[in-house]
Amino acid sequence: MRSSLLLKTLAALVVVLVGSSALTAYLESRLSRRALHEQARRVTVSNLRVLTQAYGARERSLVGALRNISQSLSTEGLIRPDRLNDLIQGLGGVYRNVDMDILQVAGPDGRPRETAVKVGDVTLIRPPVVTPSDRRAPTSRLLATTDGGWVQAVIVPVGPGADAPVLIGGYRFDDAFAYSLRRQLGDVGHVVLVADHRVVGSTLVEPPASPPAADPGTGSLPTTPVVIPVEGVDNLVAYHQVGSATGGAVGAVGVSLTDPDGPLDRSLARNRIVAAALLAAVALVVGWLSFRALVRPLERLTSTAGRIAGGDLEASFTANGTDEVAVLARALERMRMEVRAQLDLIAHQAADLQDSSQRIVAAQDAERHRLARDLHDGIQQHLVVLRMGFGMATEAAERSPATAHASLAELSAELDAVIERLREVSHDLYPSILVDRGLAAALRSCLGRLPLSALLVCVPDPLPRLPAEIESGAYFLVGEALANALKHAGAAEITVRLEVAGTWLVVEVSDDGRGFAATQARNGGLLHMDDRARSFGGRLSIESAPAAGTVVRATFPLREAVELAGPTT
Repeated sequence: MRSSLLLKTLAALVVVLVGSSALTAYLESRLSRRALHEQARRVTVSNLRVLTQAYGARERSLVGALRNISQSLSTEGLIRPDRLNDLIQGLGGVYRNVDMDILQVAGPDGRPRETAVKVGDVTLIRPPVVTPSDRRAPTSRLLATTDGGWVQAVIVPVGPGADAPVLIGGYRFDDAFAYSLRRQLGDVGHVVLVADHRVVGSTLVEPPASPPAADPGTGSLPTTPVVIPVEGVDNLVAYHQVGSATGGAVGAVGVSLTDPDGPLDRSLARNRIVAAALLAAVALVVGWLSFRALVRPLERLTSTAGRIAGGDLEASFTANGTDEVAVLARALERMRMEVRAQLDLIAHQAADLQDSSQRIVAAQDAERHRLARDLHDGIQQHLVVLRMGFGMATEAAERSPATAHASLAELSAELDAVIERLREVSHDLYPSILVDRGLAAALRSCLGRLPLSALLVCVPDPLPRLPAEIESGAYFLVGEALANALKHAGAAEITVRLEVAGTWLVVEVSDDGRGFAATQARNGGLLHMDDRARSFGGRLSIESAPAAGTVVRATFPLREAVELAGPTT
């Protein structure tokens, strides 16, 4: 894989195709899941509305039936105290016809009468609270029974007036009612009935004690669909509050519908695996056939590059056509030709550098020979003469002190001359001012000793300190240029210009002398200056013509840009 472009390309193609298919499937599943989830929410809300309407329909039928019974009892006068037995028999007949789970007559406040008037096997735990609204527009409420169940009951007055007894009737609020509601939904999902924060009826196989999705802290129930696990499966659950809380319990009718996301995810996961496998197979076959043709010319280019790297510069890059590979081959061929030309140039420059190095060494040897000759013929001879003079002065001191004093005065003058000569030789070797104060100060001192008009221009002024080797090379190059101008040009005025420009030091020496033909071969001092500039990686150029003066310009590379410390002039 690391060494084969074909395998890399095939792997990349497989990854791209599989990744794109996975991304497409993911986005499609997200969109499908969102659409199905929204549809399931709408179905849940619709089912909850159906349940609420069914509860209301049972409430309305219960109110209508009790009003009819109340009117019949009132019309027949069965509510009079002397007709208690007739009232009980009448309720029994009604009970068999309406099939209610509870039917009883209570006092005006809802409490049972001294003689119980009721039918059915359901008994309320406590009497309901009768409100004025029960007499005007009765509604159902949830009431607890002594057997642990709950009934959906309605209170209807029997006769006019606030002192009229009331008729209480209702149906059980239990599993049977939950199943009847579920049948109205087409047996889709489950129904949960809640009273007093407890599940009192449901169609679940194992109904929980607490309503699904109820808030653990407050017991409040969600009125909009929420996703929770019910019997191990994610369901959308929502509730609607039913019944009046006055004298009863807070109740709710809930619906639970299976969330389609889980089955959808499993189905899409299988489809994604199959699609990814098919795409991978297609990618391998198509990629192998397509990219093999692309890789072959690249292999030829690689082989040619290996031969060139091994030293065979005659090997050439070739490729047919006008595609990117052919363009690459032509670019590599141009690069090969350029590299070959550069190698030839480097070889030529290496030969020049070798010649330059030999000339520099020869010049250094000649300079050492000159210094040795100056020390031997000049300073050494002076010191020998001084040594002989001191001997003669010692002998004269024994004969005539006055003569010895005069001799010592002459010897002191001679010693001062020797010291001055040593100073000149030391300055020629390496001036101390160059080390202490820098290039500009050293050249200013040098120009001050010239027997003609000399000007130093620095850009910037003051010139910043430069690396010691650059200052030394520039100083001695200027010195050689000045020596050439004094010796050959016959100049009356010389200008030296120093400029720091970015990472370069530009040194320029111009004179108004007789000039010469700049095209002639460089030798002597000009050749030494050229060698010195090139030894630093710089360049030397000369502009001159007969009777037009001469400009010697040298550039020295700096390792890094120098921070300018003054205004530019």
